[in-house]
Amino acid sequence: MSTRATLESLVTPPASWYLAAVAALVLLLIASRRFGALFLVSSFPVTVAHEFTHLLAGLLSNGRPSQLRLLPRRSANGYVLGSVTCGNVRWYNGLVIGLAPLLLLPVAAALLLWRTHTGAGLTLAELPWLYLIACLAYASLPSWQDLRVAAASSWLLIVLAAGLLIVAA
Repeated sequence: MSTRATLESLVTPPASWYLAAVAALVLLLIASRRFGALFLVSSFPVTVAHEFTHLLAGLLSNGRPSQLRLLPRRSANGYVLGSVTCGNVRWYNGLVIGLAPLLLLPVAAALLLWRTHTGAGLTLAELPWLYLIACLAYASLPSWQDLRVAAASSWLLIVLAAGLLIVAA
């Protein structure tokens, strides 16, 4: 199936309802930030997925991860849900480590397509799948700290963008 046909299939009624349910769950996860303990519990899978992408990227790019925290802790601005400390963030790996959670978005999209192509409807039995896809989509969002780490390699983005412009011209 072509990419266009795949995308068009998501706007058909059963698939679009599934997509809307995932979007609603993502919005509920975001809105739950105001409810303390509920947010900490409901977002734990988000934290695990998000931080493990940083950990994996750190390991694969010589970032030398030294600490993984998955349990929330209080900070001056609320809670820090999780963190990965890397001892070797450099010009060549900051972008990869900082933006690693973006890799979860294609995983969420693939699961969404798989569930909609199998004809899955909106039933209670689908709730775990909906929640998993919503968690992966939400976990793919980089935090402000992630963007700061990625900025260590911002020159790399400029070089890549320039290269794309040259190739496209």
